Amino acid sequence: MMLRGFGKLIAIVVAAGLAGAIIGITLAELTGGDDSSAPIASATSTAAPASTGTGAELPGLQPESQTTETEPKTETETKTQTGPTSTTIKPSAPVKGFKVPRVEIVSAQIAPLSSDGGTVVTVRARVTNRRRRALVPEDPVLLEGPDAVELDSDSKDAAGALRKALEPGETASGALRFTVPSAVAQRIRATGKAQLKIATRTINLELEVG
Repeated sequence: MMLRGFGKLIAIVVAAGLAGAIIGITLAELTGGDDSSAPIASATSTAAPASTGTGAELPGLQPESQTTETEPKTETETKTQTGPTSTTIKPSAPVKGFKVPRVEIVSAQIAPLSSDGGTVVTVRARVTNRRRRALVPEDPVLLEGPDAVELDSDSKDAAGALRKALEPGETASGALRFTVPSAVAQRIRATGKAQLKIATRTINLELEVG
């Protein structure tokens, strides 16, 4: 009888221990004693950026949609090549019935230098008006480079009709005398050349040196 009573006591103690263990596990579950969930909650809370409540983004954070990539700009240099331009001028058509006067040089002489270094140039010329209207020439002029020598005043009569108007088809002859100053005279005698402006034309002279 005593053995049976001792066995029952042991069974009661084991049952009580199991009941205590079950109660302890249950309490742990009810009180959230499992710490494995805490790190997960913390990681989730820090994944999203904090908001200020005003709709403005925090400094230093830029929404991904606002980030734009731009390619580096390349500068292109535009060169304008300019070359020499030439203008082709077509010769004007001659006026019907217009002809330049004919000028014939009969003779052209240059005298020796005088004591003051000057000299006299004498030109005998003939002019024919080939126009259909009257020709009114100016007084003839002797040219040497940039210098111009006027007709001697006392030789205008000898020039005759060369200083007067010529009717169409008319011809006039005369002698032209020019007193040339020292500087111009020396150049003419050195080259033997000069020009005569007469009847709207400029004629090259080959002077005979006296």
